[in-house]
Amino acid sequence: MRSWNEIVDVIVVGSGAAGVSAAIAAQHGGAEALVLERSDKYGGTSAVSGGVPWIPNNHHMHEVGVSDSRDAALTYLKALSTGGMDMDLAEVYVDEAPGVLRYIEENTELVFRSLKTPDYHPEHPGGTIGRSVSPALFPANELGEMRSQLRPAPCFPIPVTMADMDDGIDLLDPAIVGERLSKGLVGTGMALMAGLIKGAVDKGVQFRRNIRILRLVLEDGTVVGVEGEGPDGPVAIGARRAVILASGGFEWNPELVQENLRGPLEGPLSPPFNEGDGLIMAGEVGARIANSHEAWWMPMFKIPGDEYEGVQLNRLTVGERASPHSIMVNRKGKRFVNEAHNYSDVGRTMQNFDPVAFDHPNLPAYIIVDSDFMERYPFATRFPGDPIPAWLTSASTLQELAAKIEVDANGLEETVARFNIDAEAGRDTEFSRGESVYDRYYGDPTRDGTSKNLGPIARAPFYAARVYCGALGTKGGPKISAKAEVLNVRGGRIPGLYAAGNVSAGFTGMAYPGAGGTLGPGMVFGHIAGREAASSINRF
Repeated sequence: MRSWNEIVDVIVVGSGAAGVSAAIAAQHGGAEALVLERSDKYGGTSAVSGGVPWIPNNHHMHEVGVSDSRDAALTYLKALSTGGMDMDLAEVYVDEAPGVLRYIEENTELVFRSLKTPDYHPEHPGGTIGRSVSPALFPANELGEMRSQLRPAPCFPIPVTMADMDDGIDLLDPAIVGERLSKGLVGTGMALMAGLIKGAVDKGVQFRRNIRILRLVLEDGTVVGVEGEGPDGPVAIGARRAVILASGGFEWNPELVQENLRGPLEGPLSPPFNEGDGLIMAGEVGARIANSHEAWWMPMFKIPGDEYEGVQLNRLTVGERASPHSIMVNRKGKRFVNEAHNYSDVGRTMQNFDPVAFDHPNLPAYIIVDSDFMERYPFATRFPGDPIPAWLTSASTLQELAAKIEVDANGLEETVARFNIDAEAGRDTEFSRGESVYDRYYGDPTRDGTSKNLGPIARAPFYAARVYCGALGTKGGPKISAKAEVLNVRGGRIPGLYAAGNVSAGFTGMAYPGAGGTLGPGMVFGHIAGREAASSINRF
């Protein structure tokens, strides 16, 4: 008889949105759930995100004046499939997601609202707004002693929600920020995770930190527990019913990145603990691995001296690409993409490969702006009126700027001249920037039409910052069934093992349907995994 440190009904590996959603559902189903977190903070990648899940046909969409349907959502997903989407799981997701959102609101203190955020390809058949939902600010002090154990979000240091953009709230107003801080409120991904964790604790879910699970324990082909390392040495925990993997992706594992991803990854935007533990463990027990070449791509900045958990902090870039008076160029000084397009597809375009030169022509890339931009819009951590930071390259002419960043000077001047003509005319003849409702959503809210995104780069000094090809996380791992069961290499299920979130194979393939296209499936399939695990056979 194997010796266990302890035995519970359901073990959840990982404390992000997928894992905690799974634990809540398992506990609600009558199973004793235990969440194991590798690091010293709970919340995973979800806590440092915008906290917005993509939930088609959700019950809040009337708040932004739209309605949705199963057929519309599936039509949209099929339009993005390119043959690589698992449409069977897409149907499961569309059918289950609305009910899971209602369940979370009914079983936690979280409150959501629909955003006016468009889908990432809103002009495609079935595209709309309102499928992305934002949690309200959450009073994190309700977590008690676990408040200090909630993972902080370095890119969202003040309590904000994505709904603040829709509401036009001035987040630079110290009175607004001060009032929220005085109430102990948190926003974005921290709000989502504080609410989920509070709901789980209220139901009796147990949480443990600083325990890294490294192996799944098999008996007669069934997963019956886990082994790993804790603060006091080796741990072995038995699972009467099931183990649920929700431990994130592999973006911080250089070997797995090199062996699996379709193109260069210059840095992750997640906490530095996603090293593929779940993928490796699943592979060891014969899991079928799928979609491992894909990630949730994100163009990003690296500011010198900016650190998180002892490593370089990589920051996303959205407004810098979408606002007027900016362009993005490659080393030839040429634009190569609609800069205001969604970040995942912009990141994918950065990886384009030239078979003749046999290299990636859009790496490195740079954002170029002028002084009009700097007076009006934020640039990473710098706000209008702040001193110009040393990490921004500046010059009085485009030729001088190009020399400093080692970009072809004639190419840059020609590109800016052409872009300025288009900007003055209000039409981007190269890449149609500003023509999509998605582009305009992230542009200048004080302007109309394409001018929300277009403005000439004409006023010196000029500024540049390198843009790196990053990722919010990977989206490949063990393939799952409609019940979130991990499948083996021959397509059968591995008894006792479930998975959800970025540790599993993302059913959307290469596509990123909208804001929250990673959180939504993680929460929904996490919920399914917990529900199914709770009804599994008691093995001990």
